Amino acid sequence: MSELPEWVKRHKKPGIAIEERNGRYYATRVKSVWDPNKGRARKITVEYLGVVTPEGIIPPKHKRPVKVGGIREAGHVLLLNHFAKPLLKPLQQYWPDTWQSILAAAVLKLIYLEPFKRLSFHYETSYASQLWPDAALSKNSITQLLEKLGSDWGAQRCFFEDISQGNTHIAIDLTQIFSASYNISWLEKGYNAEDIFYDQFQILLLWSIETHLPAFLKILPGTASSARNLLHAVYESNLRNVTVVGDKGFFSDENVRELEEAGVHYILALKRDTQFIEYPSATQYKNYFLYRDRAQWWRERMWKGRRVVVYLDKVMAGEEETMFLKRVEEGRSTMKEYRKHRNWFGTLALLTDTGMDAKELYEMYKTRREIEYAFDGLKNTLECDKTWIQSRESLQGYFFIHFISLYLYSQVLEHLRRKDLLQRYSVRDVLCFLSKVYTVDVNGKQVVGEITNSTRELIDALEIPITKNLGSQGA
Repeated sequence: MSELPEWVKRHKKPGIAIEERNGRYYATRVKSVWDPNKGRARKITVEYLGVVTPEGIIPPKHKRPVKVGGIREAGHVLLLNHFAKPLLKPLQQYWPDTWQSILAAAVLKLIYLEPFKRLSFHYETSYASQLWPDAALSKNSITQLLEKLGSDWGAQRCFFEDISQGNTHIAIDLTQIFSASYNISWLEKGYNAEDIFYDQFQILLLWSIETHLPAFLKILPGTASSARNLLHAVYESNLRNVTVVGDKGFFSDENVRELEEAGVHYILALKRDTQFIEYPSATQYKNYFLYRDRAQWWRERMWKGRRVVVYLDKVMAGEEETMFLKRVEEGRSTMKEYRKHRNWFGTLALLTDTGMDAKELYEMYKTRREIEYAFDGLKNTLECDKTWIQSRESLQGYFFIHFISLYLYSQVLEHLRRKDLLQRYSVRDVLCFLSKVYTVDVNGKQVVGEITNSTRELIDALEIPITKNLGSQGA
């Protein structure tokens, strides 16, 4: 045996033998035992100690201490990644360098409903960092991402067209947003809910009726619900078969005329004090249908060649009547006002040029409300994010990421509908339950942590292989 290097000799002690094979050194524990057949002592190997290196003796894997770390919330991220599959190809096509950042930001926004400044922390402590290792969510990276996204409106428009071809859509003047930015020139003044005169803009959303998914989103200048602005955005989307579904602030003679001249169908809610609406007593409503186990009574008439359908929800009417009479008792209203308005209670009036029957019309309008509710949670982070939104481009980029979040939310919602699970779980319930599915790094491998019975029950009901590719489950 050749002379051992000095760093190897340091480990050659009594009871430890060193053997060289193919340029590597191996240590074993040995001891002497008496061999009666040979009449002398001989050495036997007690155990293999490991490979000798300049840093020390490295024991075999099964004897090394288990290294545990890197606990990451995983279940909710994996669920949304499953539903993001239809978006991967267009995201990678139009944003090859930043698609991971876009998707990671959208997923984390939806899960945690927190401002952008917190997304980097959630990225590091969730499975998002494993799925999208090239995502960049630092403050500077987010600022650059939003600006780049918003500047490339052509890519956004192509993306929207790719994910929604061939569907029938409804157009929604979704919401008014108030902004404190001084750098967005086309913001216009308007009153907010507290009657404060404030800069604002609007958002247009196109929604697919067949897939129940968002198809197009664009920010619009101004404060008034203008059919002309909305129609311009609809044409720009290059989507066909669009019906405008407007809330009570959208109706005006001018807006109706604009829509009709453009050949775009509409369903517009009317304010209760609109002069041409008739409100007879409840006994005059002769037709009804069931919507979510509640009777919706309805009647219709014509106004200037257009249909006006008035709906009456008697349960809601009773609740509104009780609230109004409480105002009378408190001296904040009078019985004269009650008699004037009592036939309004529980009503909804829709003006339309479509050929839909009363039930289809009602369901279409209610779809608008569901979309607004879904968007509200995401919209509420805008105030915290205003430091990132200092230009029209960054604003459009900001809401594009929200569009991806809304798309994923809608995918989960539609899956719950198909599985008949909406009576038991909301989308937020699902994300909360699945946050309890986590992974742990054990010696460099991903191991699934303990899963509670309630969470396992949900995973089984969803019938989505959320933990399939995460490795073995922990004890």
